[in-house]
Amino acid sequence: MRKIKSIALSTGLVAALAASPVFAEGPEISGHVTANAGFQQDDGSTVDLGSCSFGLGGLGCNSIDTIGSGVGGLGGFRGLGNPNRTTFNFYLDEVEIDVQKSFGENIRLRADIDFGRLLSGTTDLNASAANSIVEQGYVTANIPVGNGMEFLVGRFNAPIGYESVDRIDNVAISYSSIFRYVRPHNLTGAKFYYAFNDNVDLNVYVVNNLADTFSFGSGSDSAIPSWGTRLGFTWGEEGHENTLGISYAGGPENFGHNAHLTHMFDLDFTLWFSENLMLAGEGIYRMDNTNFVDSQGRDFNGLPNSKVLAGNLLLNWVASDAWNLFFRYGYIHDINPTGAYTGLDQQIHDFTLGFGYNITDDANLKMEYRLDMRNYSTAVANALTGGDQSSISHALLMQMGYRF
Repeated sequence: MRKIKSIALSTGLVAALAASPVFAEGPEISGHVTANAGFQQDDGSTVDLGSCSFGLGGLGCNSIDTIGSGVGGLGGFRGLGNPNRTTFNFYLDEVEIDVQKSFGENIRLRADIDFGRLLSGTTDLNASAANSIVEQGYVTANIPVGNGMEFLVGRFNAPIGYESVDRIDNVAISYSSIFRYVRPHNLTGAKFYYAFNDNVDLNVYVVNNLADTFSFGSGSDSAIPSWGTRLGFTWGEEGHENTLGISYAGGPENFGHNAHLTHMFDLDFTLWFSENLMLAGEGIYRMDNTNFVDSQGRDFNGLPNSKVLAGNLLLNWVASDAWNLFFRYGYIHDINPTGAYTGLDQQIHDFTLGFGYNITDDANLKMEYRLDMRNYSTAVANALTGGDQSSISHALLMQMGYRF
């Protein structure tokens, strides 16, 4: 009887809220599901320490979401590569539910919830080992300034680079090295967005930090937040827009050491040469100051600043409404001898070739082959590979994606 009364009370409450003026229109619900399969083989000279493997408290971390990601096409699913490791597995990438609700013309709520299962390979957006995370959760308000300014507070996708956090929105299946090792994905803080006109817009944000985490202990907090901005340009026909983004992000990423700043400069673009041919790319330079003693007493004074230089180009040929063919080349140089970003002092070249097929308007199949070539420094080779300064990984990936 108590259960029946509880159900009746809950049903009545939901019905009353739905009938109220505020909730009369109801929220908009959408989302997607992506599932993958893949094969990868690492050769005998493979050494992989993973992203964000150097230091604690944010040093070298582009984002908390990809801690533990490894090299190669499957690096975001299976973790670190190892000598002569061969893998074939099926993976649940993510199930995402997106909910948004507008209250008049000035207030909007948004929540993107990602579900997965760590033991089924959900790792790129689930590094915390939980089975669900809040990818985005924010409230926006429109401020009557000029053409109208949007003010946002909460967790949001970082407005930097051309690759999306959601794998289904990208041309390629695997993420680039820039996404995996260098730039942030999601941020928690406040953001202002202003469109000067249809062609020029500006994002300015202040956030906890670029790794999107914080310390619960005393003595390692940051007294000031990190920050960033992106100036964007858009032109061209609808559905084939050309874009150019110029971004800067920085701040005291080494927690508890507010005088030692991180600086990140990024350029991203998308160019349509015709209705069928598109070129996209990104270049980034990042520097983290390592001249400090961390909370564990490790002395980094006298070491050169951690620096990384990376870029990629993606060519996409849309053969028809159903088929597309793509090729991507990526490069990253972890310049600092400590290997703050990839875990090693090395250079990585990656080559990706694949195709996509639209089964329906909402369902898509993708396949790609990816080759990663790693060139280690002499010091790394002598210490870890017996003097071998290069290694390769081959990967073959498939993805099924469905939007609803």
